[in-house]
Amino acid sequence: WGCVATLRVRFAAMATFFRLEKRLVLAALVAGLLIGSLGLGAVEAKKKKGAVSTEKLEELRSLSWDADTKEGVIFLTKAEDVEGFLVGSERPYSLVMSVVLLDKMLENEGVKTQKHAVAITESLRAAVKRYRQSVAREEEDIFFVQIEFNADTQALFQKMEVQSFPTTLVVRKKDKIALKDPTFKIRGDARFTQSSKKEFFEFLEDTFSLGIFEISDEKISISVFNIVVGYTLIIFMARVLWKLAKAGLMVPLMAVGSVAVFWFSTSGIIKCIIHSLPMVIADGRGNAQVFVQDNRNQTMLEGIVMSSAYLVITLCLSLFTFFFPYVKNETVKNVGLYTTFIVGVMGYLYVLDCFEWKSHMTTRIYGWNI
Repeated sequence: WGCVATLRVRFAAMATFFRLEKRLVLAALVAGLLIGSLGLGAVEAKKKKGAVSTEKLEELRSLSWDADTKEGVIFLTKAEDVEGFLVGSERPYSLVMSVVLLDKMLENEGVKTQKHAVAITESLRAAVKRYRQSVAREEEDIFFVQIEFNADTQALFQKMEVQSFPTTLVVRKKDKIALKDPTFKIRGDARFTQSSKKEFFEFLEDTFSLGIFEISDEKISISVFNIVVGYTLIIFMARVLWKLAKAGLMVPLMAVGSVAVFWFSTSGIIKCIIHSLPMVIADGRGNAQVFVQDNRNQTMLEGIVMSSAYLVITLCLSLFTFFFPYVKNETVKNVGLYTTFIVGVMGYLYVLDCFEWKSHMTTRIYGWNI
């Protein structure tokens, strides 16, 4: 009977073991099914995300090649549209985004800002043209976008940390952009705050390293013909000056030259040439505007008008002092004196009025408001 009892105990232990093993197998099967379903879900989510990104890529290509798009530069005015292309941990494309000011805003800005606005637009179009020369349409993955600064996009620009104009930002494929973050944390080397084409191309080449936006420095070639022409002009001018000196005309020529130097130096044309300021600017309606209400900038024609006014005032003062008082004909003398006095005073008042309008300052002489 002892052996029978031992066998019973062993059989009971084996039954318990098999029941536990069966439960473990069932648990393992359930866990495997759960892990498999989660993996399939993750794969499906990844596929769905990839499909959405591909749709955004095709949408950008469509917008870039749209007939209404100006030379490949995409123009967006709503923050929602921009965020749709930005948000995500990665994307199959890169974005080069530039700030655009409204025409009404540009009217209140100086000539330098208006010049930057035109230059950055031209630089973007040139970059698109250069990029399309090297990359096929179906392979494009860099897109150039202009975003209008308005009430709707203001909060978006704050997250981009845009603090000046012009500003161009690059969001690359692997840059993580989340709307919940206070800022998009766009790196400093992905920001461009100039507008010239050469510097913009250098920025793009440093950012993407594609070898597409490289610009070779233009070399000035001096040929033998240019040297001969230059020396010929120098010899000719020296010959003319010698003839004038021999004829006794050097003093009048120096007088005329000094007047010309005075007119040229007070016009500010040298500054306009150095800073490439325009002859005139256009207002919001496209009309030519000569005077700029900005005490830091001017147009070329504005400088010419003001220096001509100075010349008129000095000419009237000279005629009133040294010429008409010595005219023997009383009628001509009186008419000349009155005319030069009136024209000189009107020119002086005109200059003061332009000064007050441009500088927002009131001119006072001995406490009297002029």
